[in-house]
Amino acid sequence: MTATMSSFLPTHWEAISNSQDHPNGRIIIGWNSHKFQLKCISSSAQWITCEVLNHAGLAGTMLTFVYGFNTFGERTDLWRYIKEASEKNSTTPWAILGDFNATLRPSDRSGGSNEWLHHHKDFPDCISGNSLQQVPYNGIHLSWHNGQVGEGTIMKKLDWVFGNLALWISWPAVRATFLPRQVSDHCAMVLRFEPASPRGNLVFKFLNQWAEHDDFLDIVHQVWQRNIVGNPMFKLTSKLTILKQCLRVKHKKCTSHISYKVFKAGMDWNRSQQLLDGDPQNASLRDRERQSAKSYMQLCKDEEAFFKQRSRVQWLKLGDHNTKFFHRSLVHRNARSTISSLEDEDGRVHSDIQTMGDIAVGYFKNLLQMDPEPFEGSVDMVYQNSISAPIHL
Repeated sequence: MTATMSSFLPTHWEAISNSQDHPNGRIIIGWNSHKFQLKCISSSAQWITCEVLNHAGLAGTMLTFVYGFNTFGERTDLWRYIKEASEKNSTTPWAILGDFNATLRPSDRSGGSNEWLHHHKDFPDCISGNSLQQVPYNGIHLSWHNGQVGEGTIMKKLDWVFGNLALWISWPAVRATFLPRQVSDHCAMVLRFEPASPRGNLVFKFLNQWAEHDDFLDIVHQVWQRNIVGNPMFKLTSKLTILKQCLRVKHKKCTSHISYKVFKAGMDWNRSQQLLDGDPQNASLRDRERQSAKSYMQLCKDEEAFFKQRSRVQWLKLGDHNTKFFHRSLVHRNARSTISSLEDEDGRVHSDIQTMGDIAVGYFKNLLQMDPEPFEGSVDMVYQNSISAPIHL
């Protein structure tokens, strides 16, 4: 296998395979050693997990390449490994991709049997149970074709790219592309690790938890008591603008970087408890410990409300410290809603943020500036039910 790989690899490229785990060497991974290195962490007949080394951005990222067996019983080891690897790599950016030989839902196939048997749930249960999220993609959906024609045609989505929460935190713009089939019966996939797009001017968003703060009504009252000269609409918009500025200051002080403030408040509370434990009769330390506890609890409540509002998850009961769930939902929602590319009128695909902005602006300009077609016909064709007799001028 080593001799075979070296014969087709370009210069400065290296490769590994799982030939030691399966006589056919089901997975081969090649890379340009002048750009980065891969270190094999785990291998089996159905997967190879590597760590990216010597790369400024991807260093430390884990990649698992999958080629699942054809039968559901043989894939049990793969689901078990995914569970173990997700726990081990919970804080490490981890992408898992390849041919899983399984579908997530009935809509991921066309042709063949429509039965959704019990073992078909193994794959979706594994993915959802280990907090993995599908990487947003474009291109071909049904990535496998059986090569038959007519009623014998079967197409399925067997090729997938997933990532854990740490992957989106490190690479919020990660995207996949599934290309049209060439010589293989599977679509080739391209995974792009791209930095986050530059953020434009942030739109003001009201945080619901501000209304629960003791000083909120005082801030609104002070702004509304200001004397502003002008018509009623000008007065209203001016006061709202001033109120936004005051709330931005409050946000920077109280709810900006909320998770870091929760962490600092927790450390301060721990320290206060340790000091009080050493001198339990000290009234000053007792007051400090209670104040630290109150501050920490309020910040935890604000953090949970902050991520709940931004994640737009309304069905989960607030008050059970679901911050991690809301944060994960927010990260995944942002990933799904991000526009990674646009196609222009000539059919060319662009991913540059400035170019995409120009395409979008140009499209709506043309749409809104389009000259209306002249109306030919009688007005009676439009207004058929008149409420008065026609007036002839």
